[in-house]
Amino acid sequence: MDSSAQLFEPGEKVMYPQFGLGTIAGVTKKEVNGADLSFYRLEFPLKQMEILVPVKRASENGLRRVMTTKEVAAVLEYLSCAPPSAKPQQWHRWRKKTLEQLKSGDPLEIAKIFCYLHSLEGKKGLSFTERKILLQVERMLVSEIAVAKQIPEEEAESIIAGSKLAAPRRRANGSSNGNGRAAAPTNGRAVLSNGRGKSNGNGHLASSSRARTNGSTRAAAHRNGRSVAASGRSNVRASAKASRH
Repeated sequence: MDSSAQLFEPGEKVMYPQFGLGTIAGVTKKEVNGADLSFYRLEFPLKQMEILVPVKRASENGLRRVMTTKEVAAVLEYLSCAPPSAKPQQWHRWRKKTLEQLKSGDPLEIAKIFCYLHSLEGKKGLSFTERKILLQVERMLVSEIAVAKQIPEEEAESIIAGSKLAAPRRRANGSSNGNGRAAAPTNGRAVLSNGRGKSNGNGHLASSSRARTNGSTRAAAHRNGRSVAASGRSNVRASAKASRH
């Protein structure tokens, strides 16, 4: 797109690659190599920073307007219908590709990064760097969708979480109870702590209960045996005394 066709007004919300959602604070002029150049002043309140982007190279550098509602719908459709991710890629190759996607500033490319890392998180977990990138792209998607649809960010988060991609994360945090909901992690401990006489689904605890029951029976039998023997000895001593008398 020609830079002359993309003019931004002060106060307008824009997206800038790798930085995310910002605001046009105004236009300022600076002398660079003897030439007066105009720059957009971009403010990023969350990052507490401000950067300058040359007006003539704004489009080339990836500065763009926030998505339209139609573009948001396309991104959300991709998040819901994204194909299963491929096997984990070689780290250096993946990092290079990811940086290129981030620099492009294309929301669909950002969604692809989110899909891949979200799927990977549910399979084997993420490294520190991978998790940092996942949080970065998730924040970019949430903030832009919130502005585009004019909704609170919490609602935008719920929209993303409501996609099919939310399933791997729920399974990673807890096993499914058969109705799509994650079972509470404490259930396993509750079963173990209250498992006397209860089955854990594979008969192990039930077997332990039988063993304890059988052990108790043998102990009772053993005690009964001592009682019988003691009674027998008492009877013999009583008979001997009677015969002496």
